[in-house]
Amino acid sequence: MIRLHEANSDWWGRPVGIVTSPEFFRADAAARTAALQPYDWAEFKTPLNDAPSSLELCACGFALADIQINFRIALPAVADTPSLARYQCVAAQPFAESPNVRAFGYERFRLLPGVTTELLDARYAAWANALITAHPEWCLQLMLNGRTQGWFLAQPDGGALRLTLGMLSADAVASGAHLYQAALREFATRGAKIGHAAFSASNTPVLNIYARLGAVFTPPTGVWLWVSPRAASGPLRRPA
Repeated sequence: MIRLHEANSDWWGRPVGIVTSPEFFRADAAARTAALQPYDWAEFKTPLNDAPSSLELCACGFALADIQINFRIALPAVADTPSLARYQCVAAQPFAESPNVRAFGYERFRLLPGVTTELLDARYAAWANALITAHPEWCLQLMLNGRTQGWFLAQPDGGALRLTLGMLSADAVASGAHLYQAALREFATRGAKIGHAAFSASNTPVLNIYARLGAVFTPPTGVWLWVSPRAASGPLRRPA
């Protein structure tokens, strides 16, 4: 009912868990405490409407950290506009550990002790590089007048495309709306029909972008975090 989350553990520098079943919260309290003991912190995700009650989760030490809005979008139906003609979509290049990206303001891991912008940047750089290595044909870099404006990284997921990660460059003059629209249209030209993903309910700008592009929203996912007292000092890992 709980296991090691390898990617988060690599980023944090000590073991991090992920709860895989709501039955975990109905287990004996002593057994649950023992199961959490190896981890600095743990995460639980489930469809919001199927989650244990808030009181039950709080009694187990888990606090609501985010609500993820899920959606699907028909990629060939994303409209073209004259302003997109200025941009070029090219293959994304690997990231440095401290990438030149806008700060991730809508990020639940900011709630963890000791987490800084630099640590979040390092996490996203590692995630981005894994995507670029595994799925280079679906990882785009948006250019304007020879300068990088941002990135949009995706991956196949069954018969659809998971729209995994969109990021603006720290010095971009392009808008987030243009980044998303240009990337989704490029994915459609490469044969993708349906895109899907999730984003934080607090991220109103992205909600408005996808709403304008024709997304259909589906039931949301709740995300809860538990943090061990020994994690108060923050992550062991530090960016190079």
